[in-house]
Amino acid sequence: MLNKLTNIRIDSACKSLSIKEHKSLVVFDFSLDIPSHQAEIHENTIKIIFSSVPLNMPKGIYKVLDGIISSVEIKQQGEDIVASLYLDFPSNFEVKTIKGIPSQFEVYIDRSPLIEVLKGRKITINPGFSKKTKSPTGLFMHIPMMGIAKKLNFLLSNCKAESKITWEKDPQERNLNELDSEILIDLYTEASFKGESGFKVYYETQNSTSFDLAKCVNRAMEEKLQLPNLGIFEKRFGYKNSIIPLGVVPAMEDVRIDDAHLRDIDYREKVAQAIFNGIVKFYS
Repeated sequence: MLNKLTNIRIDSACKSLSIKEHKSLVVFDFSLDIPSHQAEIHENTIKIIFSSVPLNMPKGIYKVLDGIISSVEIKQQGEDIVASLYLDFPSNFEVKTIKGIPSQFEVYIDRSPLIEVLKGRKITINPGFSKKTKSPTGLFMHIPMMGIAKKLNFLLSNCKAESKITWEKDPQERNLNELDSEILIDLYTEASFKGESGFKVYYETQNSTSFDLAKCVNRAMEEKLQLPNLGIFEKRFGYKNSIIPLGVVPAMEDVRIDDAHLRDIDYREKVAQAIFNGIVKFYS
């Protein structure tokens, strides 16, 4: 039986074991054995050449966007397979192999550069709450917003940011007047005026720093999410001047396709990851 590369698995789930240990994981599955190979890094690209093995999966570029890995490109070059892992920051990596059917070639990329960017940054996440909803399936705002908040809080805290959520059990717990924070992220849904589907980001009126943050987060959401980008808008938040406020609407409350996305745990994780990526871009 001919040995082949049959699959690539990218483990970028927020609370996966590798992420908890500050590593991103890419796994290459081979139908029989691990072929002879060489791996090296040049600036922000890890290049791996697997010798004399055919590709039994679609070639192309696979987006990752987990904060440290931008994408993975796979192509056949003569009798060899060339895999290129494009990084957002210079980093280190290590390789582990597991023999079996399939045999696994694991690449662990160090996420320490993200810690260098976020360590000590004070970030507060404020999930929206409402006793009423215009959801076509009766989904209340705080259910998906709290899910997104907890995933975002984990990603930030895991990179040594001083991250916190304003409330967890009762929205009356939150006190937004005495916050000691650099960034305050409001998460909420809103009804669509024109029946449009998508996400949007708000920044503080006449605050250039808030606008810069909004641009970073909006761009990261556009790269990561399936729903359309409805744009960036100004808003008066009313928080104290020392705080950089940001409003994130990950989907429309009253649009059926958006409602389905808000119910999807995978979509909530992508929203959290996108906001995280935007914050990293803003600080770096």
